[in-house]
Amino acid sequence: MAFLSGLSAFPITPSDRDGLVDTKALRKLITRLCAAKVDSIGLLGSTGTYMYLSREERRRALAEALDEAGGQTPVEVGVGALRTDEAVRLAQDAKALGAAAGLLPAVSYTPLTDDEVFEHFSVVAREGGLPIVIYDNPGTTHFHFTPALVSRLAKVPGIVAIKNPTDKSDAIESHLAGQRSIVPEGFSIGYSGDWNAT
Repeated sequence: MAFLSGLSAFPITPSDRDGLVDTKALRKLITRLCAAKVDSIGLLGSTGTYMYLSREERRRALAEALDEAGGQTPVEVGVGALRTDEAVRLAQDAKALGAAAGLLPAVSYTPLTDDEVFEHFSVVAREGGLPIVIYDNPGTTHFHFTPALVSRLAKVPGIVAIKNPTDKSDAIESHLAGQRSIVPEGFSIGYSGDWNAT
């Protein structure tokens, strides 16, 4: 299965006043996305406020979304966390529930080196048992994946794709060509940003 092929929709995560996932509202969103025939659903991404939800709420949101999608539309889910062991547990939860892949950003309180990010991603891919999508989101994480790091990570078993930012739409074509030249065949490359979807 190719990840990030076609249109992957990233819904918000509705919640109540107590910060608990509003599963009824979430199901309505998933139903609409499935009816629109999106190619995949990216649950609990930045738009889905994943970093503000407990592990239990993340599991609950994913279980509801997977149930509503009914196996018709693949669901990838945010598994980012400040600690590697937490990200591993989130990836294991997602695999056990039936997610198609985990979306993993490089999240940290302090600046990270390429080697630290490489180790974090390698451990989550190995121990989480879930296909991992690199989430390059420097606007939020303040970490940018260099071509050298992407090339290294693309060779790690279990890391299957990357979701790139799209700050400059006129640079996407050359960026895509450059990235394709450094990753193995079959490694999916995607870009975020509704305004650049085409």
